[in-house]
Amino acid sequence: MWFLEIDKLLIITVVTLFTGFLRLCNAKLGTKIPINYILPIIEIGVIFYISKRLAVFYLIYIIITYFLSTILLKSQRYKKLLFPIFCLVASIPFFINRLPELGIELNNIFIIIGISYSIFKVIDIYYHVYYSGEPINLLVYINYILFLPVFTAGPIHRYREFEKSMQNPILLDMEVVSYSVGRIIKGLFKKLVVTELLFIGFNHLQTLDLRWYISLMIIVMSYAVLFFDFSGYSDIAIAFGALAGIAVPENFKKPWAAPTMTQFWRNWHVTLSDFIRNHIHVVIVKKKLTKIQGGIIGFFTMVTMALWHGFNVPYVIAGVYLGMILFFESVFSLTTLNRRTTNKIYFAFRCLLTNFLFGLNTLVFTLPKDRVIKVILGLFNI
Repeated sequence: MWFLEIDKLLIITVVTLFTGFLRLCNAKLGTKIPINYILPIIEIGVIFYISKRLAVFYLIYIIITYFLSTILLKSQRYKKLLFPIFCLVASIPFFINRLPELGIELNNIFIIIGISYSIFKVIDIYYHVYYSGEPINLLVYINYILFLPVFTAGPIHRYREFEKSMQNPILLDMEVVSYSVGRIIKGLFKKLVVTELLFIGFNHLQTLDLRWYISLMIIVMSYAVLFFDFSGYSDIAIAFGALAGIAVPENFKKPWAAPTMTQFWRNWHVTLSDFIRNHIHVVIVKKKLTKIQGGIIGFFTMVTMALWHGFNVPYVIAGVYLGMILFFESVFSLTTLNRRTTNKIYFAFRCLLTNFLFGLNTLVFTLPKDRVIKVILGLFNI
């Protein structure tokens, strides 16, 4: 992740502050600086500095995907056929990146970083064109794909949200600077201090005999490592977005306070789970969902997210595991629990249970697959 490399951190800081300054000049001084034209040049320049091959890839990718969006807009007769085809075409680089996991090695002439999040953006573009019938602004589109604060790991913007921020940007003032600097420090502290300390403890626990309490501590630490690492990155991205005048959506909303897995996924990696649910599965049904339909959508949302993280058996099992929990919650009307009308002790118990169940899932991201099984079995070693 770029924010952990000093040179790239400084570059992004300068770029976002410069962007915010230009927006402030336009708003307060009445200047007409063509920010939408300047930013793509700066953004591709930064990417070119990082990797020439990466810059070339994104220039080609932007040209192709934008061209396809214009075809989709103009084609009425074959619109329904072209829509899924173009979404698959936009996803090709993602599958190329995953081929090594299937034992297929290619001599790739490009370097592909951040493609998963870029593909989500492109698919959102196609949805926008397909359902609204409105053209895409090329300059907004280029900035949308290349926006540096969220380039490598999100959060995931929607095109409409990004376009609104471009039209009505956050103006740079001392309050915004103070908020952003504080959140950047908070994010870096999470990633560089808290996560590292947790890793030390996490690795030490691996050396101990797996009694039930050790396994439980490993699960808690695994959950904490993922949360502080990823939420720290999101904090930094949101802060840099504000400095550049763009509102970046929140990705974590106190997931530990969720009493059901359904509510948990509305608070953990919010932009990803919402994107997959709204752009893939709900659109397929296109009507009010029954409990079983809702459960099926929840199930396949989790499986899709698992495959998005990687094409391997542990991830698929984790996706099926979480999907089954969402399925049963939907079928048996257990998707929500009202804090105000529920006994406090019972509510707290449900929150602990939900987070524990999710914690089991995090083991596939932090441990080798053989170790995951041993840790789970250790819970029964009294």
